[in-house]
Amino acid sequence: MKKSVLVLMVILSGCASNEEPPFEINNKQFFEKQDEQGNNVFAYVVSVKAKHRENFNLDRGRNNRPSRSEVKEYIEQEHFEESSVLKLKLEDRAVELLKQELTTREYCANNHVITDVLWRDLSVQLRGRCL
Repeated sequence: MKKSVLVLMVILSGCASNEEPPFEINNKQFFEKQDEQGNNVFAYVVSVKAKHRENFNLDRGRNNRPSRSEVKEYIEQEHFEESSVLKLKLEDRAVELLKQELTTREYCANNHVITDVLWRDLSVQLRGRCL
C-alpha cells in the first residue's frame, strides 16, 4: 500500500511539473542614475514574450467536430495581455528579479524602496530609490 501511494505521488508530481509557465520572460533591463539631491535611483524593466492565440477551427466537418473539453480548454486559456492575474504574477516576479539584480550589482547597500510601477502591454517597469 505504501509503495503504491509513493508511486502515485511521484507520477502526480511529474505531471504538475510539465505544466507550461504562464509567461516567458525575454528581457530584463536595469538603469541607474543619481537624482538632483544625489540619491541613487533606478528603473528595472521586465518584458515577456508575446504569445499568439492559436487558431481554433470549429468547423472541421460533420464527423470531426471538437469535443466539449477542447472548446472549454480553448476558452479558458489565459493570455497575458488580457489577464490581470498574469500581470500581477509578472510584477511579483519582477520584484524578486530586482532584488537579485541589486544584490549582484551591490547598488543599494542598505535597502531600497519601489516608488512607481508602470505597465506597458508586455512589460512592467519598477522605479525606485536606495535608502
